[in-house]
Amino acid sequence: MLAHRPDGWYVCDPFSGQFSRERKIVARTRTDAYEVVDAAIRAMPGVTTRRMFGAEAFFTTGRMFAFLFDEAIVLKLPESERQDVLDARQARPYLTGERAPFGRWVESLIHGSEAASRAIRLAAAAHALAQSPQHDGPRKRRAPVKRRGGSRRANQEA
Repeated sequence: MLAHRPDGWYVCDPFSGQFSRERKIVARTRTDAYEVVDAAIRAMPGVTTRRMFGAEAFFTTGRMFAFLFDEAIVLKLPESERQDVLDARQARPYLTGERAPFGRWVESLIHGSEAASRAIRLAAAAHALAQSPQHDGPRKRRAPVKRRGGSRRANQEA
């Protein structure tokens, strides 16, 4: 349940009637940099999108290579490119939770035209990595293990 307060929108706990400041909902407008980066990624060949993690996720050949938040882009980069942007402090490792790094994924802010240009260049590198045939790609499910001698039920009935 939502309730409007003078300092913004808050979520109201229906059981206690208390307003939670930690779960504040803020209406955000997308910046020009967001729109430019979003349009550039969508223009790349074979890109599909889906909402995930509260953001727009970008896929090619069935592999996710980026997701875009209002203020940042998160990318899975080739190791050499990843290390370069981390060393130059143009990105930081993307963390799940408080301190757990999310594989080879990095997060880069997209404020301003220079940052948007960098984000588009990095997205192109992530897109190329996802399309490369030697890339690990999504994990394949293993075939079910076949048991020798039939099922237990067949053995019990005999």
